[in-house]
Amino acid sequence: MEREELIDKYLQSELTSSEKDQFDSLLENDATFRDEVELFKNLKVVTGTEDRDKLRKSMADFEAKIAANETKVIPLFNYKKLLVAASILLVVAIGGITFLNPFGVDTNQLYADNFEPYKNVVTPIVRGENDKDDEVIAFTSYESKDYNLAADQFETLYETTKRPYFLLYQANSLLASDKVKEAIPLLEKHITLQDELSERSKWYLSLAYLKENRKDEAIVLLEEILEKGTFKKGDVERLLKQLK
Repeated sequence: MEREELIDKYLQSELTSSEKDQFDSLLENDATFRDEVELFKNLKVVTGTEDRDKLRKSMADFEAKIAANETKVIPLFNYKKLLVAASILLVVAIGGITFLNPFGVDTNQLYADNFEPYKNVVTPIVRGENDKDDEVIAFTSYESKDYNLAADQFETLYETTKRPYFLLYQANSLLASDKVKEAIPLLEKHITLQDELSERSKWYLSLAYLKENRKDEAIVLLEEILEKGTFKKGDVERLLKQLK
């Protein structure tokens, strides 16, 4: 197995027994490999990011800022330690919008990193067909990212049909419009109806709870998702690691 792939799997705790033997042997006998593993471990701890490509991008961004003299850097003992400083992300290097909290997780950032509106799995849109159907119209608005309009249309559809999935899509429309407080009761209601998409609502409700800084409630939901099925299993496991 390629060395970089071994590091990726190590960061995500996915090494098999044989891969672990190979990893341990390289770690013991190859100083360059050992240094690279240590670098990515340090970056993972500070950023909460396990993907090696994302970590490399963070470092590249930091280097570019240094090259352009856009940040002040305290001299460090060697270049790799300088790269580790990229994991502070850099109040100075990347714009200073978010300062990592050493005493806890940034739940608002976790929400931003993980939220994307749920795809339309209910009513495929075929342009020119059934354009006057209210459900098609609503999902067309949704797929066109006209989320405020879509939210109103899904609300009306739920009131007239009582089909539970309209609650999920109305809530997603509201989340995409940054109306988290309005989305939460819809997701909670959809979960109680226990239709085939209710596990999806648990995922989006957990994210909404994070946005509202309700970390403990988010963790409970994520653990339920992990226990009951495979929906977004990798994302759920990763998010739980970041929260605990």
